[in-house]
This record gives sequence, C-alpha cells and structure tokens, in this order.
Amino acid sequence: MIREMERQTIGKQPPSGAMGFGYGFATLQDPSWTLDQVLLATGGRLASGKAGRSASQVKAEAPFFRSISTDSRTITPGDIFLALSGENFDGFTFTSQAIKLGASGLIVDRPLDPAPPLPVVIVADCLRALGDLAAYRRGLIKDMKVLAITGSSGKTTVKEMTASILSQCGKTIKTQGNFNNLIGLPLSLLPVNYRHDFAVMEMGMNAPGEIARLTEIADPDIACITNVHPAHLAGLGSIEGVARAKGELFAGCRGSATLVVNLEDPLIRKMVRKSRKKMISFGFRREATVRATRLAALRQGGLAFTLNLGGLTTRVALRTIGKHNVLNALAAAAGAYAAGADIDKIVAGLEAFAPGTNRLGICQLPCGLQVINDSYNANPASMNAALATVAMIKGSARTVAVLGDMLELGDFSAEAHATLGSLVAQHGFNYLYAVGDYAAVMVAAAQKAGMTANRTKHCADKAEAAAHIQKLLSEGNLQKNDIILVKGSRGMRMEQVIAALNPLP
Repeated sequence: MIREMERQTIGKQPPSGAMGFGYGFATLQDPSWTLDQVLLATGGRLASGKAGRSASQVKAEAPFFRSISTDSRTITPGDIFLALSGENFDGFTFTSQAIKLGASGLIVDRPLDPAPPLPVVIVADCLRALGDLAAYRRGLIKDMKVLAITGSSGKTTVKEMTASILSQCGKTIKTQGNFNNLIGLPLSLLPVNYRHDFAVMEMGMNAPGEIARLTEIADPDIACITNVHPAHLAGLGSIEGVARAKGELFAGCRGSATLVVNLEDPLIRKMVRKSRKKMISFGFRREATVRATRLAALRQGGLAFTLNLGGLTTRVALRTIGKHNVLNALAAAAGAYAAGADIDKIVAGLEAFAPGTNRLGICQLPCGLQVINDSYNANPASMNAALATVAMIKGSARTVAVLGDMLELGDFSAEAHATLGSLVAQHGFNYLYAVGDYAAVMVAAAQKAGMTANRTKHCADKAEAAAHIQKLLSEGNLQKNDIILVKGSRGMRMEQVIAALNPLP
C-alpha cells in the first residue's frame, strides 16, 4: 500500500481539466501513471534507459504512461509494458515486440541487454508488482467503495447482481468474466478513476493465501463470502481447508469494513462468531437483516420473493430460477445496502439482472424440449442446487439429467460423484446420462438409489449422451416441454451436448 503521507496528498480530487501536477499523480480522470508512481507502487529500481544516460536523467525525461499493459499484442503508444511470466510463457521475451508497438516503458524482473532507449523498472516479481500497482491505484480513489465477493459457488452471480444494483446508484466497475485471480483482479482495478463510485471485485482461488493477497490488493470496504462448500478439495484438503481459505477475505479486511454474512451457512456463522467488525446478515431466517419470504415460481419463467430489508418489504421478480439464486440475490442486496443503496434501487437492480451464458438459463429446442443450461461450472453444492431447482419447477414434465464430472475434488471425487448419482434419483429424475471419468460411479449410485438400468447410462462422450436423448424423442419417451438439465465442471464443456441437440426438428 502507499505511504500515508502520500494518501493524504493524492486522495484529493484535482481541479477540472488539471493533469495533477502538485497532486502526486498523473491524473485520476484516466488510468495514466507517472514514472514516480510506478516506482513508488512497485518498489522497483529504475535502470538507465540508454547508454550514456543515468537513471536520474531517464526519470527526469520520463513521460506520463497512458496505462499498464500485460499483453504485448495490444500495446498502444504510451503504455508501459509489464512482463508477466507463467508456466507456459515468459513475458520478458516479448519486450522487444512491446517496444516496436510503441511502449513508453517496461517493468521487468531482470535487466535487458542491450538496454532500450526508454525507462526500464526492474522489480523482484512481476506478478507481485502487478498487484502492488493495482493496490496503489485503489488507494488513490478514496471516495470509491470497493465490494469484494468470494465463495465456493454463486460468487459470479452475486457479483453481477451487486453490480446491477450499484449501477443504479453511480458509476460502477466490476471484474469481467473470470478475471478473479492474482492477474485478473489487479487488471480489473487498474482502470479505476475518481469518477467511479463503486468497484465490485470477485475473488477466486485454488490454494491457501490467494484470497489474502487479493484482499490486500483490493482493500475492500464491504466483503461477502457467499458460502463454503466442497470445492477445490484437491488443493485445500477438506471443507475446513476451504473455510480457512475463503475466510482470508473476512480476516484480511480492515477494521472499518462491513462483513456480509450468510446465516444459512454454519461455517460462515462460525468464522464471524468472534469478529468485532460491522456485519450485515442475509438469509431465510427471521433474524437476518436482509431476508426473503414467500418464494413463488413465475408463470413466464423466473422466481418471485418478498424482500425484507431494514423494516421495509417489497416484492422482487428475478429473471432466473432456483432457491439458491434467491439467496444470491439476498447477498447482493445486503452488500449494496451496506454500500448505501436504498430498497428501490436494490429492486430495480435485481430485476434488471439476467443470468450469464451457461448459468442456469432456460432455452427451448426446436423440438419443444426445455433445456436448463448450467454448464458453466459445477461442484457438489451447485449440482444439488440445480437438481433441486428442476425438481421444484418440473410439474408433470419428465426430466433428464446430463451430467459431467465435477473436477478438482481430489481424494473426495469418487464419494462426491456417488452422492451425486443418489441425488439424481432422490430428486425424481426419469433419466440420467453421465459423461466423464466418474460417470460409472454416478450411474451405479443412481441405480442403487432406485433408478433402473435402462434409464441410466454412462456415456463415452457428449455425442453419445445427445444420441440417447435423440433416441428417447424418436421413441416417444420424451415430448414437448419435458426438461433436460445439462451441467458439469467448466473443463467438461457440457454445452457441447446442447449444441449437438440444437438441430433437432
């Protein structure tokens, strides 16, 4: 984080049209940087830009940098290129390409030989430097509220719902797509400027310590953990390990932050038991600050509920399905309420929200079958939620589950997939077609729970699963308005089943 003395100086808004001279920054109206800021934020060392010139001369001549870029292919003149490295690439090898495209400076983790004729900042670790730059930038915008969201499932939905609400209240920036890791979150924060009122940052992780670092970078005013479920067990070992990793968000927030607490999750209730930070709770329990009652499916699709918030009540109509999405809406409402949104803005934002691609969306095939596409990702809790949602809305329709493996569960994989097969039977599905390494485990468990062998198949691939559904249609075992649920981890690409079915007449 930046020094407190500089915080007091540069947190002020510059005069209209000023470039910020005397304020300690290039400008807070856009993502530009001075060389001094880059050096201060990263703790880097300035190497001389060209033979015969000292580092101090280079510094004196350094221009403003338009923005920080980590992609040499998209460099525009005036950018400073930060040479990130990963398992399969080394950004250092692209520095010459960045210079050719007009980069005005470089941030690297080793000297260049020969030295180029522009400022070169050498840091110990480029990934760390990226996070430090984002933390610095976030620290400049003192009046902007930052909301951080993590959890085993639902975090992207809660992020999108929260951003939808806060966009009703002021200029809002959010993490895009899956930009929720140690690269994506800093890149999401770097563009902030003093015109932004809110930043909604999603935080993902695969290992202990990642959420702690993301929290350090984002320095959130409001923090939400959607839930703690078995996910990423291969890296975290147990549900308790997941709780500790997710809990890094609450633990890492400064004392003045507000925690958004899911009262439906016992592990989250436990982690805040001794916390002295301000809290706002959500859930279906009477004691929740933000709660939902009177849930009802809408005839045109979607789900309605009564929102109870701060002594006020109002009806909300969501354009998505599933009781778990009502809980997601409550999390978003609680976070936005903590940020200052009133109940009218909360309702407007929730009702404007539409689920993203492959996230529990309903479409109708030309043949009349209803497909619930929830193929974006999967873990045991989200699988159960999707199955329960279909059971809740099916009425007299016949139902088919086309399920792919849940990945990253480590030693718990076989047990988790056996439980999943049992749940398919318990939720009353008529057919199960399973794809993946644990397909046979799912099918065996479903049969043990009461489904017959002719209605459960482990398939060699997604094309075979689609072929089974086509056969059910041709034989009259599936008809118009029957429901197919398609779900699996992102790596399984289960949406390919829907693509194979789409040409059905």
